[in-house]
Amino acid sequence: MEPSSSEKNLYRKDSSSESNGHSTLYLVLLVAAVCFAFAAFIIAIVSLTKQNVTSSPSVVNVGGSGGGLTSSADYDDDKVWLIHTGHGGTNSEYISEETGRVEGFNPDIMNAVCRIANKNCALVFDVYTNCWDNNAGETARGGVGMMAGWFDACGAWRVKPERQRTFAFSDEFSRGPYQGFVTLPGNPKDFNWKDITGKTIGFLDGFSADEHCLAKTEGTIVGAVLQEENIKHCIDFDECYDLLVAETIDAMFFSASKFRGRTEVELVSDELNFCGVGGFGMMTRFDGKLIDWWNPAQAKLLASKEYHEICQDVKITHGHMPGYAPEDFCLGL
Repeated sequence: MEPSSSEKNLYRKDSSSESNGHSTLYLVLLVAAVCFAFAAFIIAIVSLTKQNVTSSPSVVNVGGSGGGLTSSADYDDDKVWLIHTGHGGTNSEYISEETGRVEGFNPDIMNAVCRIANKNCALVFDVYTNCWDNNAGETARGGVGMMAGWFDACGAWRVKPERQRTFAFSDEFSRGPYQGFVTLPGNPKDFNWKDITGKTIGFLDGFSADEHCLAKTEGTIVGAVLQEENIKHCIDFDECYDLLVAETIDAMFFSASKFRGRTEVELVSDELNFCGVGGFGMMTRFDGKLIDWWNPAQAKLLASKEYHEICQDVKITHGHMPGYAPEDFCLGL
């Protein structure tokens, strides 16, 4: 039995709607597929373009010449190696009035080694006691900065047995200095350096020429083992000099670089050598990695003409500052 006319019309209407719905769905899917394909094409083009672009990373290198690493191909890792430096006020390291940067022999050496090793290095200016610290009457010890890992290395520190108990050292790149007693010119208080019993002595905080170094001269210098009240630590040369002028201390005990070329003080003793077992190198934590690449690169520098040029710059570029002569501390001269 066939459906009535009204039933036929209803059937045809439903069939038409279903057909239109399928057509719309197919259209939507087709548009989406075209859009997806177009987006994939654009992403592929951008990716291909990026592969052909060479970017130049920002250069962070040790103070001095500022030369060295210039493109991503020059780097063998992305790490910035942080090297502590202080302001010694000598031609070894000082703050330049012109550039505001730490300059001198030590920064020149560190800049050259980092460049040879293709390492991205940066000097971090901080007080010396954050590398090595000692308070009057106490055993010298590692500074909080090195112990806490603020730096990868402290630059240009002298090898001493006390420091070797706490830190590792690279090969040396300069000889260790001598030490001596200095007073005001003319030695107005007639300071006798061979017998310092009861005398008050000034030392630079954190330096190798400390009271522990002086104590090693016992037998050569009478009274070399000082009482706590006879030990005065200074943050820099100027503070110790002020104490000397004020007669708070009887003399200063310094490394040679601190009094060479200065007219405001006078060396009143022999030049002594009791403070170290080696020259200057990079001081790091035992778990540090800097020495692994530093020593090979430094060996290349020391064997090159550039090392001797850096040594000569001590009296040329940095000659306006007091401190060493090249033959005093440069290896091979």
